[in-house]
Amino acid sequence: MRDKLFWIKEFLKRTWLLLLVVAIVVIAGESSVEIIKEEVLKIDPDVQYEESGTLYLACESLDTLNPILSRSEDVFHLSKLIYNSLFDYDSTMNVIPELVDSYTVNATRGLVTIKLKEGITWHDGSRLTSKDIAYTVNAIRAAGTRSLYYEKASKISYVYTRGENEADIYFRNAYDASLDDLTFPILPSAQYASAGQLAAAKENFKPVGTGQYKYQSYNYLKKLKLKPNKKYFGTRAEKKLEVEILPEKNLASNMLEIQSVTCYIDTSGNRRSTATDKDFTLYDIPSNQVEFLVFHPSHACVRDKEMRQAITTAINRENVLENGYMNDGILTDTIYYPNFCGVEDTGQAYAYDAEKAANMLKELGYEDRDNDGILEDANGKTAQLHLLVNKNNSTRLAAARLIRKDLENAGFQVTLDEMKWEEYQQAIRAGNYDILVTGFAIDEQYDLRTFFNGKREWKYYNNQLLSLASELEKLHTAEEYTQQFAKLKEALIDELPYYSLCYKKIGLVGVQGFSAGSLPMFNDYYKNIETWSWSYIITSNTEAEEESSSEKSVSSDENTEKN
Repeated sequence: MRDKLFWIKEFLKRTWLLLLVVAIVVIAGESSVEIIKEEVLKIDPDVQYEESGTLYLACESLDTLNPILSRSEDVFHLSKLIYNSLFDYDSTMNVIPELVDSYTVNATRGLVTIKLKEGITWHDGSRLTSKDIAYTVNAIRAAGTRSLYYEKASKISYVYTRGENEADIYFRNAYDASLDDLTFPILPSAQYASAGQLAAAKENFKPVGTGQYKYQSYNYLKKLKLKPNKKYFGTRAEKKLEVEILPEKNLASNMLEIQSVTCYIDTSGNRRSTATDKDFTLYDIPSNQVEFLVFHPSHACVRDKEMRQAITTAINRENVLENGYMNDGILTDTIYYPNFCGVEDTGQAYAYDAEKAANMLKELGYEDRDNDGILEDANGKTAQLHLLVNKNNSTRLAAARLIRKDLENAGFQVTLDEMKWEEYQQAIRAGNYDILVTGFAIDEQYDLRTFFNGKREWKYYNNQLLSLASELEKLHTAEEYTQQFAKLKEALIDELPYYSLCYKKIGLVGVQGFSAGSLPMFNDYYKNIETWSWSYIITSNTEAEEESSSEKSVSSDENTEKN
């Protein structure tokens, strides 16, 4: 009996020891899993984030804060935060009212009648009136060509004010007047005694506007500070802005690394690699840089629109975008901005279809009659094309080579001239090409009349397209601009003097934790800034408490000294 009891005790002892060992192993295993999980996933249970109440921007040295006189690109964009215009642009580059509540247009007389929104005040508390419109126009005209806005304001004959809220704006030429010309900043008439004084005020200028942000302070060597306008008539901003003044704009990415700058606009082609290497946040934005083909207006091989249509159908544009422009662009139907004036792009105008292109060429009389892989016409003449490109532009050169390959696959004998800039320009003027691979940065007004009136380097003229494009430079409502462009777009796609390869992109680059609810535009770097935010890391609760305790201690010591 004693032996049985002895063995039972030994069994329980050993079992208990075994269970204890298993439990320890399991607990240790779970612990190690948690450690591994934290190491692999970089999870730090002590890390906390706090949203910053300030956004830090970057700019180069500013010539003056007076938007009428400044030639600085940075002032141009920053001024849009401080000032408003009568009209602004939406995301499709159509004009929309900003300070204006309602308006009517008379295209025949070149007249815009506007009524201002009620209750808008300047940052100093005074009220915006129609007098300020006439005053601003006179100030810009007094500044002359020193002002970026002179071309717009010089088109205005005079402003007739009717009461405090209404005005008639008369243009000098009804055929050269549009709402785009009313997108300059409006300044207060009370700030200076005369428009001439405002036009001369360059030094120590303190901005007073109606915009989302108010001027706070400025040190021309260090920083510009802006604070939210709590009485803004539109969507109000919450965060303060501090604009770091850098010796060179390209230092902005370095400043992001140390979080001295929260975000900046990067127009360079290497922004993606920079953002990836440094773990920045990146948002893509359509630029105003269009890459396109120009068909020589008088060369027999591309003179007929049916041939141009066949050629473009033979080009794999998606492949050109992906492998030539490194997928850093947007497909559009024409050389106008993506979805211009609200007319939606499909990106499929003359979409790549090798079989369809072959049939189109066959209908034009081109076939491979001797089975050598090259097309010939009915007289046995070889189908030849001469492409011209600037070799200094690497992405455009890559695109041109891909286009050459597509056209050779379609049966053309293709010569590609890769020339340096000066030779390239000479070749364009001499007309030594059939197809020109080129690009163009288009002004925000999108006045493309010179693309159809023979005044560009390639001298293309088309009266129908010119007439339709000219309608966009007359006074219409936003809805009428959409209708007018729809007609132009249809004619452009049919006639096809130009073939859009893509619209290139630029980027909004931000630190880790940066977020943009809505994106800016190429002509307004800080548009929608009220939707931007960033959160920085608080390393641990303990450190945060220690810092808080330290701050309280310092505060207490300061109070003791004061008392």
